[in-house]
Amino acid sequence: MGIIFYNILVAVVGLAMSPFITALITRYSKEKQIFTNDFFKDVKFDIKVALFVSLSFIALLYFFGLGLKFAIYSFLAVLLIISFFVDMRAQIIPNETNFIGFIVGIIIAYIKFTESGEAGGDALLGMVVGAGIFLLIALFALLVYKKEGMGLGDVKLMGMLGLFFGFADTVQIFIFSFFIGAMISVILLIARKKKTDDYVPFGPFIVMASFITMLIPASTTIGWLLTNWV
Repeated sequence: MGIIFYNILVAVVGLAMSPFITALITRYSKEKQIFTNDFFKDVKFDIKVALFVSLSFIALLYFFGLGLKFAIYSFLAVLLIISFFVDMRAQIIPNETNFIGFIVGIIIAYIKFTESGEAGGDALLGMVVGAGIFLLIALFALLVYKKEGMGLGDVKLMGMLGLFFGFADTVQIFIFSFFIGAMISVILLIARKKKTDDYVPFGPFIVMASFITMLIPASTTIGWLLTNWV
């Protein structure tokens, strides 16, 4: 009975939050800024956003129970959902969500560092590696192909995520995001929804890879590979 109650509770919280999250998505997609005078006119119920938020909360509750990790990942999930929909609609990742994520991530990294220098260092390493890999890809594309290969929003998003996930999980997000991106791009090409030279926003692939990594961290993935493939 307790489990059912908490599932219903987090689902209701997600549904209650979703109109305001929808407004943030709509505002940034239209105005490239979140906080505007007419913000509340875009507060409305969007079934896709509501499902994303509520199902994310339920999944996190199932895997982590009510606790600090559930709270941190639920907060991160909201930022990721905003980034997902804005990038899909406007091909940009909000600086505000990245900035807020960086601030909270740095606070968490500092707390980890005071409790365990190794854990705090891992968070900082995740930030450097996450942003660094994507920045190198962006610079390589500019130098070699003379076009944008990776937006700076993606670079900042990966740096922010590195603070929350640490080195190993950030590398997994990097690998998974490219795998998901490749699979979806092939499907879109086969279905003739996209052409080979059409722009496909990469942020949603990072978001999907991040949600997978929340629930299946690199330690689990590596353990499975060692058991089944080595």
